[in-house]
Amino acid sequence: MYEFKITDNATEDSKSIRFEVFCDEQGVIKSHEIDDFDTNSEAKHIVLYHNGKPIATSRFYKENGDTWHAGRIAVIKKYRGTGCGRLVLEKAEECMRDLGAKESFISAQIQAQGFYEALGYKAYGDEYLEEDIPHIAMKKML
Repeated sequence: MYEFKITDNATEDSKSIRFEVFCDEQGVIKSHEIDDFDTNSEAKHIVLYHNGKPIATSRFYKENGDTWHAGRIAVIKKYRGTGCGRLVLEKAEECMRDLGAKESFISAQIQAQGFYEALGYKAYGDEYLEEDIPHIAMKKML
């Protein structure tokens, strides 16, 4: 059974998923992973639970105008390929639409570009590095 929790601040569950995926697996420095959007109410945080266990997370916030930013999308390894990433991103998009968003922006890791394209995101601009990981800007009309 899946359950979502949405909060105004990053919870220990959302941080633990992000630390496992981004820091432990990808080498991002822990102090770089947490930022102001994790501690202020401008961002909303989603955690997806399976049978009470936190397995995926995302956050979103207003970028500017009708454009909102979805990010920090992470799924623990055991649950990748099961549709949990899609579920957590679709929940973020639903929430953003409810708050008036017309467009979603993502700073996507190049390795995940195909995942986002399959969900309707289009890449634009040049590749760039974030934490020494290649990324591409992507957007989708909601």
